[in-house]
Amino acid sequence: MTEQSSSTISVKSTRFGEFSVTPESIIDLPSGLIGFPKHKQFVMIDHKPPFSWLHSVEDADLAFVVVDGFEFGDKYNLKPPYGDGDIDLRPDDEYAILVIVTVRPDPQFTTANLKAPVFVNVRTRKGVQIIFDDPELSTRTQLWPEGIKALSSENAISSTQEASTQSNDKTPDNKK
Repeated sequence: MTEQSSSTISVKSTRFGEFSVTPESIIDLPSGLIGFPKHKQFVMIDHKPPFSWLHSVEDADLAFVVVDGFEFGDKYNLKPPYGDGDIDLRPDDEYAILVIVTVRPDPQFTTANLKAPVFVNVRTRKGVQIIFDDPELSTRTQLWPEGIKALSSENAISSTQEASTQSNDKTPDNKK
């Protein structure tokens, strides 16, 4: 991270190149993330909805795919960490829940860590990762337990039909 001017900070990324952010867009995680306690400053980068990147300001190689925890609906009803010293979250504060996603080579096996989301206080721009002791929550919840194969099969069928139609149009019988 290098300071460009008083209004922007330059962030280096091996995924996105160098880009500028405002100091107000930085999310401070005073305790870091599980396994990454020394990385404390991050910025959100929009990606293909519903996914975003939580990118380290301090390490060009460190970025996590995240999804908005509210996307999981009422079933994913977590108690916010009110009074936590790291983020100073109060009952009247707005907050975000970021769920870290592990993207696998086969998208069908992409998972979300519902057990340890990151809460971000919108007012303070500070966040904390909380581990919930709930057996119903998993660190490897499949995002698409079904459907990816079906979707892939439908795409394959559609592509095959389209290719077949195109090749039929090129037969010698279509001469005028």
